[in-house]
Amino acid sequence: MRVRAALLLIAVAALATMACDEGAAAGCPDPPLRLRNPRTMLCEALHPPSITCPDQPEPPTWAACGACTAIRDQASCLATPGCRAAYDTCLLFDDECYLGGGFGCFGVDRGGPVAGACETLDAADCSSRDDCAAWYQRRLTCTEEDPEERPYVQPQNGTCAVEFANCAVEPAAPLG
Repeated sequence: MRVRAALLLIAVAALATMACDEGAAAGCPDPPLRLRNPRTMLCEALHPPSITCPDQPEPPTWAACGACTAIRDQASCLATPGCRAAYDTCLLFDDECYLGGGFGCFGVDRGGPVAGACETLDAADCSSRDDCAAWYQRRLTCTEEDPEERPYVQPQNGTCAVEFANCAVEPAAPLG
């Protein structure tokens, strides 16, 4: 009887591992973390390693999707610790805005602050600071494949995507 129970446990563990290998959504019943990709501003559902899916990779330290998004005005966002401002380059050029009304408030990366001048930071490092503002632009070729191999694309109104453009010192006053 003990041998049967042991074999049953081994079979269940093997099936769970096989299910995890087939894909996070299909094989990992644990609730995913919904994290905001700082490069595309897309919320991605990522499964951390767990008892049922131990082979899942550790997810990045990106901010939770809902963090700070309820803050609608720039002044409040700029003043709230743990929140960071993100802007659409439409505020600089006479162009259609793809990131809200040209501004969004988002959570700071859970990995903690990094050192460096804002202007030298990439999307991930910029998202870890609440004293730097990230700027996003519309992808230049909305109907063509992204020239850079990426596992993610953020649809905007079903047609376009935004991507990280640069990082700058957070403005002292609201823009727009």
